Formats: sequence, C-alpha cells, structure tokens
Amino acid sequence: MNKLYITIVVLFMVFSCSVPDTSAFEETELQFADQRWELVRMSGSMANSTTTGADMEWQEYYVFCPDGRFQKERERAGVVSKAAGTFEVVEYENDDADYLELSYTEGYGLIGNCFGDQKEVLIYRSATEISNTWMACDGPGLDYVLVAD
Repeated sequence: MNKLYITIVVLFMVFSCSVPDTSAFEETELQFADQRWELVRMSGSMANSTTTGADMEWQEYYVFCPDGRFQKERERAGVVSKAAGTFEVVEYENDDADYLELSYTEGYGLIGNCFGDQKEVLIYRSATEISNTWMACDGPGLDYVLVAD
C-alpha cells in the first residue's frame, strides 16, 4: 500500500512540475522573430484628441525577440531613450484577450502603466496591432502596428 501511495505522489509531482507552458506563444498570431512594432496612433481622454504620424508627441517602437526579450526605443524632441526587459504572453481570468506583460530591466522612464512599477501591459488586438492599457488610468492610448520586414 505504501509503495502505491509513493508511486502516486511521485507521478503527481512529475506531472505538476513540468516545463513552463509556452503554448500561449503558439496560440496567438503574434510574431516573435525580431519584428518591429511601431507606434502609429496616440489618443487622449478628450474627444478628437487622436494624433498620428509626425503630429504625435513622440515616435517609438518595440522589438520582441523569440527568446522572450524586448527592446523599446522612443524619440521625443530629438532625444532618443531606450528600454529593455523580458515579456510573456498572459491571459487574465474572465477575459478572452491575450496580453503581453513586459518586465523592464532598464529604461524605466519609458514605462507606461497605471501602477508605477516596472511592468507594462499591452493588449493583442490582431495579428498586426497591439495597444497599451495605460489609457485605463488617464494615460495616453497608444496603438502599434507590425512593420513588415
């Protein structure tokens, strides 16, 4: 009886301690092969406050790498700022959308979030568009599109 109990416990531990689930990468249509995602639209909470192209306050882009790293670069008034870190695809309960949760390791001044921590969340809109979630707390709405190589 003890051997059966130990076998069951060992099997449970083996199957519960598996390799991290990377299926979220495979289930989404997001591309993670060093493609560049450029900021194309900024919007505010006021009506008709959407800007595009050269009219935006700044220009920026992300590059998401297949190994789970990202880079971000912003040009504002001739000054270029850079950030980097890691990301993962996450799904929140009661929500069918896929999100990218970015954890910054440098360039903290480029983080756009509601909490003042070192994380940023982007929502996956389609195979070619992602948006930030900063607008939920009166930050600007930022929309990015995948730039074809």
